[in-house]
Formats: sequence, structure tokens, C-alpha cells
Amino acid sequence: MDGLVAAGLGLARGTVRLERVTAAWIAAGEALREGVSRTLGDAVAGVEVVGSASVPGLLAKPIVDLAAGVQPDQEPDPVAVRLASAGWLYQGDAGDDGGLVFVLESGPGHRVAHLHVVPFGGRQWRNYLCLRDLLRRSPEARLRYETVKRDLHRRYPEDRAAYTNGKGDVVAALLSGADPR
Repeated sequence: MDGLVAAGLGLARGTVRLERVTAAWIAAGEALREGVSRTLGDAVAGVEVVGSASVPGLLAKPIVDLAAGVQPDQEPDPVAVRLASAGWLYQGDAGDDGGLVFVLESGPGHRVAHLHVVPFGGRQWRNYLCLRDLLRRSPEARLRYETVKRDLHRRYPEDRAAYTNGKGDVVAALLSGADPR
């Protein structure tokens, strides 16, 4: 956990702060990915770092987002038990808006990572990877996304739910025009 905080990651629950993604964030995300992969073992088909904090130089909240892809027949309880043993806190089932959601906190209410457990290869899994890959390769997509994020941050600095919901249209627009490589 100390490494995540030392990398500059962490944000009080519900608030919004935007910073440029650093090499330290990228390294921390990879370490988290490896840890989740080890923790879940055969219960998971793949784990990926997704979201803005996985895109070098992008403006992002200092929170790493990960997606863990599970097989459709995987029961959720063993996944939740394994993640809880590694310090992940279950936040509920967001359904089509994020699957089973877990958070990692450096202290009460101070989040450093979010984990979305979704069907491997399913629509959510593909969208997480497609958006990440588009933002990594397209300066135009990054600029479009950052413009919306800046505006939402100005409007909702203390309302992360409104900030997150406000990104829905631009995410959908980016995904609709993205090459699904």
C-alpha cells in the first residue's frame, strides 16, 4: 500500500481531483494487476489495468482502475472471498455499469484503486480495453476526453458520482467510433 501512496495515488471518497498520469502510476497499476491476478488465480481469465490512469500523460483521477475478467460460470463468492483476503472492499454489483465493484483504500474513505469484475470477453470487458487502447493511441480522443473531464471537474469537484455519470456520453461516442482492435 505504501508504494501506491508514494506513487501519488489516492483520493478521498466522493471527491474529484485531476492530475497527469505519471510513470509511477503506470508501474503501480501493473503491480496491482499482478497482485490481483495472483490473488484470483484460476478464478480469473485475465486482469487488465484500464481507465485514464493507465494512459501515460492523460489527465486522470489518482486512482487505478482494473478489470478482472471471469468465466461466465464463475460463482462470485470465491472471487469476493479471495479479494477480501487481499484487502479489497466489496462495494456491490453495478451490473452493466461496472460489474462487481471492489475498492482498495490506503485509509478509511481514501481510495487508491477500483476493481471491476466482469465477464471475460463480454461487452464490458471489451469496452474497457477498447477505450484504454483508443486513448493510448489517439491524441484526438485524449483531447476530446480531457476537455469533458476538465469541464465536469469544474462543475462537480465534490461529487464523484455526477462527474463519472457526466462522462457517459463522451465515452459512448468514443467507443462508437473506435477501432475495436
